[in-house]
Amino acid sequence: MAYYAIKGGEEAIKNSLKYYEDLTKEAQKIDDDDLINGLTFSIDKVMSEGSLYSKKLAAVAIKRSAGDLLNASFFLRAHRSSCQRIGIAKELDVNTMRLRRRISSAFKDIEGGQVLGASNDYEIKLLVDLKNEKVNIEDYSNEDNIIKSALTPLREDNLIKVLKKETEAWDITRAFPNAPYPRSAVHQVMSRGESGSLLGFAYTSMRGYGDVHPTIGDLRIGELDIEFIHPFTKKDVKIGSIEATAVESAGTFNKDEDGQTRLTTGFGFCFGKNETKAISISIIDLSLYNDSYTVGTEQIVASDFEMMMHHVDGIESFGFANHYKLPHYVTFQADYQVFKSASKYVKEQEQKEERK
Repeated sequence: MAYYAIKGGEEAIKNSLKYYEDLTKEAQKIDDDDLINGLTFSIDKVMSEGSLYSKKLAAVAIKRSAGDLLNASFFLRAHRSSCQRIGIAKELDVNTMRLRRRISSAFKDIEGGQVLGASNDYEIKLLVDLKNEKVNIEDYSNEDNIIKSALTPLREDNLIKVLKKETEAWDITRAFPNAPYPRSAVHQVMSRGESGSLLGFAYTSMRGYGDVHPTIGDLRIGELDIEFIHPFTKKDVKIGSIEATAVESAGTFNKDEDGQTRLTTGFGFCFGKNETKAISISIIDLSLYNDSYTVGTEQIVASDFEMMMHHVDGIESFGFANHYKLPHYVTFQADYQVFKSASKYVKEQEQKEERK
């Protein structure tokens, strides 16, 4: 189906793009490093949703969109699709993370202690200048700060439910799976999903459409080394490191498939400093993979794999919503003509009835 040709449309589009360039030109003057160091959470949000780990390119995308972070993620994802793939990195173990921040609300005393790191969770969030008391900040380095999850002792005692491990992780960028969805695919979709969407779905389960009310067993932010098998030497080589957030949420003790009572847990992982997103993923993970844990009926949206797999990606929903701004003249005119024809037919029938 073709759209009506509009005279002058191409020139109008060029002008519109020029106007947009003028509107966002001041943003282009911002130094990339200033964005990366100053708006660090915005950078990490765009990297995670754009599914491309590059703080530099995330800064460029934010400037290109003049601060529209969803649009910036769109730019980054589009760029990602044009990048050549040279191979697959080795699996990551979040227990090897060099920690910058690590807390647990399930245990007061944990190995390595509660490492609060940089956070404003403990601040009254008002738009006023709140002066913090003078404190003695201890010297701290994350180089040797590698600590296992606070849930490790329970896991070693076989008290945590273990899901069946996949022999090979699915790659949703190569082929999107059909149901039943592999867990690796589900987590890839959520890891690059839109933070607000994930929070919204997780919140439905927390407040009534389900009964997930977890405790944060282990929340960690830090650096992970990326290793790659060298194509010539076949040896493991470090090619870089990434900053990431990982969360293990603890649910309740339920009977496992073998009849043993174990703790249900949910896991969340994403690029950068993205605590709320990682927590949301872990809550949805809890809801998806523990049917006996939830209560209610089919209204439990966070337990619906189809709902999660097809409705949390911000790039897809952003593109779908915004495509309605593009020409739909033919489809609308078709509906309008059907309405007019139907109205005319109804009037004719009414007139016939009146003549009788």
